Amino acid sequence: MQGFFSNGKLLLTGEYLVLDGALALAVPTQFGQSLTIEIIGEPKLIWKSINHEGDIWFEGAFLLQNNEILNQVQDDNKVSKRIVQILRAVKQLNPNFLNQEFGYKVTTKLDFPPFWGLGSSSTLINNIARWAKVDAYQLL
Repeated sequence: MQGFFSNGKLLLTGEYLVLDGALALAVPTQFGQSLTIEIIGEPKLIWKSINHEGDIWFEGAFLLQNNEILNQVQDDNKVSKRIVQILRAVKQLNPNFLNQEFGYKVTTKLDFPPFWGLGSSSTLINNIARWAKVDAYQLL
């Protein structure tokens, strides 16, 4: 099993200004998001996301076929579409990512309520980037 953890942040200026190159002061928090990876025997991603209260808020399965990530969930919602979008962007940066004959059970766990604004999206992006060995800033 492989695991990653990214701390949330308190950003003292607007996040979108920072993404456009503005200087900012950010302080890491003790809260963050973890991502754990377990290898499974079939070429698919089984994804589970757990909120700060321990409840599963998203589950989905994604087929890995012919070096492509295919959405396999029955209700094609915006969360599964976003995960596929992120993973496809990762594959453009690292074509060898998810290019094996096996798959993974992926579990994310958020330590804080997403409405706190500590970076639920950025911690996820950073964890996926670390797993795939790509630059997180190129995924934004």
